[in-house]
Amino acid sequence: MIAACNKKDTPPAPDPCLGVNYTVDYFKTESIGTANNGTYTVNSPIGDTISYKLGTGTYQASNTFTNLAPGKYVLPIKNQKGCTDTAQFTIFNYGPKYAAVKQIILGYCGPCHLNGAINGGKNFDTDANIVASWDRIKARAVDNTPSQMPEAPNAPLTPVDKQKITDWVNAGHRQSD
Repeated sequence: MIAACNKKDTPPAPDPCLGVNYTVDYFKTESIGTANNGTYTVNSPIGDTISYKLGTGTYQASNTFTNLAPGKYVLPIKNQKGCTDTAQFTIFNYGPKYAAVKQIILGYCGPCHLNGAINGGKNFDTDANIVASWDRIKARAVDNTPSQMPEAPNAPLTPVDKQKITDWVNAGHRQSD
C-alpha cells in the first residue's frame, strides 16, 4: 500500500508589485529657443524610495533632469522593491518672446485663468489656449479694452510687461518665435 503524502501546498508569495503604480506629479520648464535648457522634476511619492532614469539611461536617485532638448521623453520609475512604472513627457521649444508672455500669465493671471479656474471665460492652462487667445490677451492686458486685465490685486501690468506682450503679438504670437 502506498501512503498518501500530506504535504501542504504553500501558496506562492504575493507579487510585491501587484497594484503598484505612480501618479507622476512634476514640474517642468521648457527649452527656450534652440538651447537645451529644459528641466523636468518629479515630486517623489511619500514613503517610497524611488529612482528614475530617462529612456535607457541608468537609474539615479535624483528626481531632476536638466539640460533637456525639446522632444519627447520616457521616464521609467522604480521603487526599492524593484516595482516599475513609466511616465512620458514632452519638452517644448519655446521662443523667448512666448516664454516671457507665459511667465507674465503665470505671475498675473493665476487665480482667474489657471489650474482649471475659468473666471472670465478663458483658461490659460495650456500653451494652445494662450496662443489661441493672443488677441484677447493683448486687448485686455495691453490696450485695456474693454476693461483692464489683470484685475486687482495684480493689476496693472508694468510697461515692460505690456511691451513683452506687444513684441510677442507683433512677432506672430506663436509658441516658437
